Amino acid sequence: MSAIKTIGLEYSYADGTNALSGINFEANEGEKVAVLGPNGSGKTTLFYHFNGLIKPTCGEVQVFGESLSKYNIDNIRKRVGLVFQESDNQLFAPTVFEDIAFGPKNLGLDSNEIKSKVSEVLCRFDIEALARKNPANLSGGQKKRVAIAGVVAMEPDVLVLDEPTSGMDAAGITDTIGILDELNNEGKTIIISTHDSDLAASWADRVYILNKGKVFKSGAPRHIFADEKLIAEAGLRQPVIVQTYREFRARGISKGEVPLSVLDFMESVDVKVMNIRCAIAGCDISAGDEVCLEIKNGMLVAGKGSNGVTGRAVFDGKKGEDIAVRDVAGDILQHAGNITVIRVPGIIEGGSRAADLDRVRDILSKNKHQKTGAMGTSAKVLMNRLGLVCDFEFDVIQSGMLAAFRGFDVTILASGGMADRVIEKVKEKKLNYECFVL
Repeated sequence: MSAIKTIGLEYSYADGTNALSGINFEANEGEKVAVLGPNGSGKTTLFYHFNGLIKPTCGEVQVFGESLSKYNIDNIRKRVGLVFQESDNQLFAPTVFEDIAFGPKNLGLDSNEIKSKVSEVLCRFDIEALARKNPANLSGGQKKRVAIAGVVAMEPDVLVLDEPTSGMDAAGITDTIGILDELNNEGKTIIISTHDSDLAASWADRVYILNKGKVFKSGAPRHIFADEKLIAEAGLRQPVIVQTYREFRARGISKGEVPLSVLDFMESVDVKVMNIRCAIAGCDISAGDEVCLEIKNGMLVAGKGSNGVTGRAVFDGKKGEDIAVRDVAGDILQHAGNITVIRVPGIIEGGSRAADLDRVRDILSKNKHQKTGAMGTSAKVLMNRLGLVCDFEFDVIQSGMLAAFRGFDVTILASGGMADRVIEKVKEKKLNYECFVL
């Protein structure tokens, strides 16, 4: 079912500027949609139509199949939450707590429900320390998190965010995208605008490209970013991974579909072309020696022998030095590490407080050389309670699988249903895994 749909949407400002021209847009229920376009392309104007902040000059806006009108606008605004690009336009209360509480108050919740709702959102966004601070005194990134938290507190079915990561540092972007993924996993439709092609390519289910108030093209990220001419004409930049793939393909190294992740890129590389592997000499090796390869601590190590994965040294190397190995025969993937998935109760299931800490410690203690990652608020809070630091918190699934391919055993703690997403991806790459439910 369509969560948001526009039909022939047009809008002109009072000065005659034609901001939108015949926009047909659709975001399905539970979908993640990214809207790309240069400044002035109409992204913000389009978003303001989704919950009736402005009325179309022509055309129609539908929310869950219901045409937006003055008779249902209040109900529509409960279902569609909008986060402005400029946080100062959204924050007005004297404290962060009161700002986040404003929405739940307007929903008619009693004081205990409001306090509980605000406390939950403060925890989810890791901004509990800001609760009594004046929003005006926060950094740009903190203001953005508070603005998003205030909308999330109203529990809308659709979350619309205009440039949600602008003004944030790397850690803030990581946390914000993680929270949006978690909300999407709970069934919410997420729509964002962004200039970041890399983010749109790796995150969205569907991408819209706007330019001069019109839809240039829409579709799955793989199809959008495969069209080099379209991206150039729209004034956008290709994702780095796509640029790299094109250079490799031009040199006959890569083939197949345009990749949108490092894992996809690895699969595009023609192994027949890349027949020389870099390795660390595990002992003194001479050029021409037959060597066997194994993975140790994430590095490919060459030792003398003819068992398993083998090849021949290209040149001499002392123990610990870099060498090149040619004519590699055998499957390096047989040395891949295992992935352990720990399903942590989501916030609505009791969160980290409902988890058995001793059991988690027991699972983690099985391999002292493993890498760890956490997805979702409950999982990250649980890691903090255990006094542990994650090896990766951004793009956790891909990072975990890449570490496993390098021979590391990996444990991923995932909140609620996000664990199912991890297992699905791991199965696709045929990695060994096991799952524990707390």
